[in-house]
Amino acid sequence: MSSVASMFKGAPSKPLLKQIYRLNLISGASTKAYKLDSSKYKTVELMLALKSVYGPAAGLKKFWRENLPALKFHNEDVNFVVTRVRPNSDSHQDICAIPNKIIVHDASGNKSEIDCKGKHASNILRKLVQLTNAEKVADSEIPRLEFPNQH
Repeated sequence: MSSVASMFKGAPSKPLLKQIYRLNLISGASTKAYKLDSSKYKTVELMLALKSVYGPAAGLKKFWRENLPALKFHNEDVNFVVTRVRPNSDSHQDICAIPNKIIVHDASGNKSEIDCKGKHASNILRKLVQLTNAEKVADSEIPRLEFPNQH
């Protein structure tokens, strides 16, 4: 199974249906769709290892793949940046030294950090929502494409 296919487990096999499935993932489920106040928050930066072979970074990587697309979709005025850090060597010590965190930059230039080492993606999202006082997007406001009738 290719890495792209493994990212979309459960996706339909027909190209059109797969595209609809992916677009619905981007717009997000009601559990992942939050709106940040763009007058207060300008940038959300994820810092993680270039190669995610480090176990405690798995939650941040999953957050990046599963939550970040919906956050970007609903927060077009907030800049989302992913910084991939290459360790100095392949030693366990150098890999462990890479910060796995989210840095939130507010409008006045202050930074707040969320340490993501060893945290599950849902916990990372909850901490980001708490830190930014993000508002949940109403389910009725989340655009979804309907799958065509199949005969």
